[in-house]
Amino acid sequence: MSTKKRGAEGESLASEYLRKRGLNVIQHNYRVPCGEIDIICREQDCWVFVEVKRRQSSEFASILEQITTRQCQRIRRAAQYFLVEQQVNEYLAKIRFDIITINDSQVSIEWYKDAF
Repeated sequence: MSTKKRGAEGESLASEYLRKRGLNVIQHNYRVPCGEIDIICREQDCWVFVEVKRRQSSEFASILEQITTRQCQRIRRAAQYFLVEQQVNEYLAKIRFDIITINDSQVSIEWYKDAF
């Protein structure tokens, strides 16, 4: 299976996981020139921007080591674009950045709320 296809499948698994936990999935693969957001959700009055990481092996580094400062900055900038498009005041809105990890070898999904 190609990396792109595995990534898309992982995002679908993550979306379903979030839906089952009460979040309203708004959009997948939001792309702007400065970055990309895998999943955008609403949880009550909070906008939730989700990065999905999927691995085949159980031998991968801590999730905090996999998400770089630069990647966090790109996701935050993309979130700002999204909020402007939606005419949401980013200074007044409740916003959260989460990470979902999918480990194929252990068949597990972990959800890190307010990860960065």
